[in-house]
Amino acid sequence: MKATFYARVSTDSEEQKSSIESQIEFFQEYIKRNKHRMADCGIFCKRDGTAEATNGYYVDEGFSGAKSFKYRRAFQQMIIDAKARKFDMIFVKDIKRFGRNAQETLKYIGELKEVGVGVYFDTISANTLNRDDDFRIQLFASLAEEESTSKSKSVQWGKKVKYKQGVWGGREPYGYNLKEGKLVKNDDEEKIVREVFRLFLNESMGQRNIANELNAKNVPTKSGKTIWDQSLISKMLKNAVYTGEIRLHRTQKIDINRNIVKEIPKEEQVVTHDESLRMIDDETFRLVQLEKEKRFEKFGDFKYNNIVVEDDEGNEVIKKQRNIERGLGRHSSKHLFSNLLKCGNCGGSLRRKVQKNNKNTFLYWFCRNNDQFGKHKCGYRNLQHEEKLIEFVKEEIVEYRNRPNKRKYYLQTILKTRYNAKDIEDRKQQLQNEIEELKIDKKGILKQVTRESITQEEFDEYNKELNTQLYEAESKYNQLIYINNEIEKLLSRFKQFTIFLDEVDVESLTNGVLRKIIHSIVAETHEEVIFDAPFEKHTLTIEWNFLDTTEREILRESSKKLRKLLIMNTVDYESTDDMIETITENSNRRPTKEEIEYHFEKFVEVDEP
Repeated sequence: MKATFYARVSTDSEEQKSSIESQIEFFQEYIKRNKHRMADCGIFCKRDGTAEATNGYYVDEGFSGAKSFKYRRAFQQMIIDAKARKFDMIFVKDIKRFGRNAQETLKYIGELKEVGVGVYFDTISANTLNRDDDFRIQLFASLAEEESTSKSKSVQWGKKVKYKQGVWGGREPYGYNLKEGKLVKNDDEEKIVREVFRLFLNESMGQRNIANELNAKNVPTKSGKTIWDQSLISKMLKNAVYTGEIRLHRTQKIDINRNIVKEIPKEEQVVTHDESLRMIDDETFRLVQLEKEKRFEKFGDFKYNNIVVEDDEGNEVIKKQRNIERGLGRHSSKHLFSNLLKCGNCGGSLRRKVQKNNKNTFLYWFCRNNDQFGKHKCGYRNLQHEEKLIEFVKEEIVEYRNRPNKRKYYLQTILKTRYNAKDIEDRKQQLQNEIEELKIDKKGILKQVTRESITQEEFDEYNKELNTQLYEAESKYNQLIYINNEIEKLLSRFKQFTIFLDEVDVESLTNGVLRKIIHSIVAETHEEVIFDAPFEKHTLTIEWNFLDTTEREILRESSKKLRKLLIMNTVDYESTDDMIETITENSNRRPTKEEIEYHFEKFVEVDEP
C-alpha cells in the first residue's frame, strides 16, 4: 500500500517546528515499520509563503486548524493528489492535526472515501475506511471543534482583560511603535501624521495627491514594503487614536471554526484615553471628519463594500471589495479658486482657462455649463478675470474681518434657533430643585406605607405618578446639560474661527485657507431695463463658511422656526425679540407680523410648515 502522512502546526515558533520534526520522524518510521511504500509526492508549505518539495509527505506550517481548509496549501495539494490516486492512505497524528472544523473534516473524509483513499488517526486508532470507526471519528471531530471554540473564548476573554490594561491588540498604526505591548509615539512618523492632517485640512489637498506627495518624497509606509495610496491616507485621517483615544475589542470571532466575525456595539467596546499618544487636537480631528463628509457628498470617497461571491467550493461568502465611489464633481485644490466659484444663474461651477498671446497671459473663470452645453443649459457666461477676483476677495476678507458684530449676530441666531439658549442656568436650577423635591416626596410616601398611613394600592399609585414626574424632570435636565455642552462647543469653534480669520494673510492666500472661511463665491448676471433698454448687471457675492454653514442657511433655519410660530399664533414675542431684530436688522421699532412675513418672502426661501 502506498502511503503518505499529513502534519500541521499553528505557528512557526521553534517549539512548533520541533513538533513538525517529531511528526515527520514518527510517521517515516511508522510507514517503514509497517512495510508500506512511501508516496513519491509531497510539499512543505511554510508560514512565510515559501514551499519546497518533500519525500512523500505534506506539511502546513503556521496555519490554525480552526481556519478553513482552503487556506492550507499543502492540505489542498494532498487532496488533489489523493483524487489522482497517487497514494492509498493518509496517516495523521490526531484529528486536531487534520482540522478543528467538524463539518469540513467530515466533508473531506467523505470525498477521500469516494476515491478509495483512507485516513488513519493514530491517537484513536481509527481508519476512515473502516465503518466500525465512523462513530468514534465523528465524536472526536466534534470534540476537537468544541476544544477549539473553548480555547477561542478563553483567548478572547484574555485579550479583553489586556485591552482594559492598555495593551494594544493587533498591528500598531502609523505614527506609533509597540513597546511591551503598548503604543508609544514614533517621532519621525508623528511629523508625517501631522503633515497629512495639515495638507488635507489647511491646504485642501485630496487624499490621492497627499499619497503622491509622500511617495515623491520617498516616505516609507509602516510596513516599508508598499507605496502610499488613497486608502492608507483615508484610514489615517479617520483614526481617532491620533487624539489619544484607544478603542479596542471592536470585533469578535463568534465561531472560530467557520471564521464568523461580528462587530461589537460601540457601548461594549473597550475605550480608554491616553493623552501621551495625542498627535492631533480634538477640533482639528472633528473638522477633518466634517471635511471628509463634505468631500464624499460632492466628490466621492474611498469605500469598502461587502459583496457576495462563491469560494473554490461553491459556497457563498461575504468579501470586502475596495473601490472609489465618485460624486458628480471632482475635488481639487490645484488653483486658488478651485471648487469655490459658482454660477448664480444655473448653480454650476466655474472653470479656469489660460489664454496667451505674444505679450501676455490671461487667466479667467467662466460658467462650465455655458461653455460645455451652450445657452440652453445656462444663458450666461459670467466671465471673471482672476486678477480682479483676487483683489475682490482680499477686500471682502478685510471688510468681513472688521465686522465682528455681524458675526456675533449670526452666532446668537444659531444659539436661539437651535438651542433656545435663554436662561439655561436658571432653568437647570429650577429643574434640579424640582428633582430634589420629587425624591423627598418619594421617601415620604415610602415612610407612610411602612407606617401603614396609606395602603399599598395608594402607595403604588402615588409612586407611579412621582416616577413619571421625576423621569420627565430628569429628561429635561439632561437635555439642558446636552444643550449647554453643545453651546460650549459652538462658542469654542466660533472663537477658533475668529482667531483664524484674524490671522489670515491676504497677501499669501491658498485654496485651503479660502475654503476654511469661504463656502462659495457666486458670480451672477441680472437682466435689468434702464430707459427701455436691456442691461446686464454682473454681481459677485461671497457666502462665508461660518461654523460649517452659511449666513443664508442660518437665516433660512431661523426664519422657518419663527414663521411656524407666527402662523400657529404661538410665538413668544419676549423670547424672540432679538431673533426678529437679527432677521429684520431693525432695532428702532418692533416689526409687524406682515413686515416679518414680507421679509421671509423677499430674502429667504421658506417652505410652508
